[in-house]
Amino acid sequence: MFDETKKSNIGYTIYKPTGVIHNYPHIDLLKQEVTCTVSYRGKIYMEVTINLKTNTIKVIGNVKELGDLSVDKESYIEMFKHQAKYFIENKISDPQI
Repeated sequence: MFDETKKSNIGYTIYKPTGVIHNYPHIDLLKQEVTCTVSYRGKIYMEVTINLKTNTIKVIGNVKELGDLSVDKESYIEMFKHQAKYFIENKISDPQI
């Protein structure tokens, strides 16, 4: 018998682009350094440079102005660290190709 008091777990989610762009304008395989940017409507809000050889991270700017359009600064840094490691390990110097 069907119990109509239970809520259904069935539904759907619509994914819609926010317009926030992540870019990797500089990848130096020898220095093991990757520069990543977060931009929106042509303006760069944050630039993160990750050097895997020296284990350093340099951050310029912030994404607070973007509000709900983006994730927080720490989440971007973690994502960029993983991407940098992937690019260097797989010798990818231009991920746009």
